[in-house]
Amino acid sequence: MKKFSRWAAQFLLAAGSMFALLVLVDMGKGTMFADAWQSALAWAVVSSAIFVGTRYFQAERGKRCAVCETFEPK
Repeated sequence: MKKFSRWAAQFLLAAGSMFALLVLVDMGKGTMFADAWQSALAWAVVSSAIFVGTRYFQAERGKRCAVCETFEPK
């Protein structure tokens, strides 16, 4: 099982990139940053928690990810 720091880093990477993407989409639609950041942050945290939580439970059960096997050194 991977260390907590690895899972935390994955969560921060997923949440940060999702936040940036959602803010850019909202701002592209004409919404000001002051109005867009709160909902973007909420959606980014929730979606990243689901993503990383799902990967954690799959790793706990011993399932391997085809993408992970491609990019992680053995």
